[in-house]
Amino acid sequence: MTPEQDFFIYLLESYSRYKDLPTSFVLQELDDLELTNLICNDMYWRYHTEAIENAFEDIDKLIEEKKNKIKH
Repeated sequence: MTPEQDFFIYLLESYSRYKDLPTSFVLQELDDLELTNLICNDMYWRYHTEAIENAFEDIDKLIEEKKNKIKH
């Protein structure tokens, strides 16, 4: 497993606890919104160097933005 994948699993599990949702639900939502690769690979260098709460806020924004695009 790559460092990005290891961190993504940690981030996914932590974010799921933060949202009080099953990890499988969060992962499915990220997959459905095509955010998994972005968060796992593209955002790794940003997320693993900052407070995890900042990553949670950013993920919330990414999800909201994608959902808004789908609605319109």
